[in-house]
Amino acid sequence: MKELAFIGDIHGCLGELEEIVTEARRRTPRLVFLGDYVNRGQKSREVIEYLIRLSRLSEVSCNFIFGNHDQAFLDTIVYGRIDRFLRMGGAATIASYVDAPRGDLLSQVRHAVPRDHVDFLQALIPSMMNDGVFAAHDRAVQHKLEVDPSVFRIYGHSPQRDLVPTINATEAFIDTGCGTIVDGRLTCMFWPSLDWVQSTPCVA
Repeated sequence: MKELAFIGDIHGCLGELEEIVTEARRRTPRLVFLGDYVNRGQKSREVIEYLIRLSRLSEVSCNFIFGNHDQAFLDTIVYGRIDRFLRMGGAATIASYVDAPRGDLLSQVRHAVPRDHVDFLQALIPSMMNDGVFAAHDRAVQHKLEVDPSVFRIYGHSPQRDLVPTINATEAFIDTGCGTIVDGRLTCMFWPSLDWVQSTPCVA
């Protein structure tokens, strides 16, 4: 059985994403992304573009889980719910798509986001179960699905303030503040070994 590599919250940080994917692919072609691809960091558009290109490589298997920031971005495009998105740090995402935001901002965003980026957001999955491990963006998803408590679980969403993943006998939290905490890192954890690696520190 080849390892699974689980990659935490990215939040618009392209350099850290490229660094950790390169590291992960040295061990396994099976990559699982735990969501929150956009907001806070300055390169949300470039992050989604990179992930789309990565998903098209024949030598890589990718699973993309949605995070609450990704859902808010999609809700802005589809339903026009831009106010909530802006309150979540969406201005940085909009700036990565719209060169000079002005006037009808919602129309500009809808016009600027490419169709394949919308398709990517709409194809995100809420969770996955594979090789005896359950993964979701937020721990709350587990309770909605009534996941077997004996299955190991991996989550993003909750930034670990000491900048290292929290791992115990039953679950792991691997959001280590990339794009959201000064000096935060992007973390990748491997299953079933529970080994983990991190990117260099980023600036929130």
